[in-house]
Amino acid sequence: MSSLEHSYKDELKSMDNRLIEMEDKIDLIDTKLTQVVDAILGNPLTKTGGFMHDIEIIKLQIGELERKQLKYEEFKKKITWAIVVIVAIGAIIQYVTSIYSNIKPN
Repeated sequence: MSSLEHSYKDELKSMDNRLIEMEDKIDLIDTKLTQVVDAILGNPLTKTGGFMHDIEIIKLQIGELERKQLKYEEFKKKITWAIVVIVAIGAIIQYVTSIYSNIKPN
């Protein structure tokens, strides 16, 4: 075997080894990328939700809190108006009573 053939074989072995290393690195990158995608979007096979699922749940909870806040505000307005009406009725009764007591002969 000539040195040229030997050199070609060594070069082919070296290229083959580098190709194997690159395939291993690509497989590792693919595995990590799959893990990242599963963390973000969720994995239907393992029934994990991922960040997007968590965001959807948070959106639903925020919507529920907004509805509760609106109900609370409406309740607060009703109570405020009820107190205003009661105070107004009390003031009217007091006014009418004072007029009646001034008009009523002793």
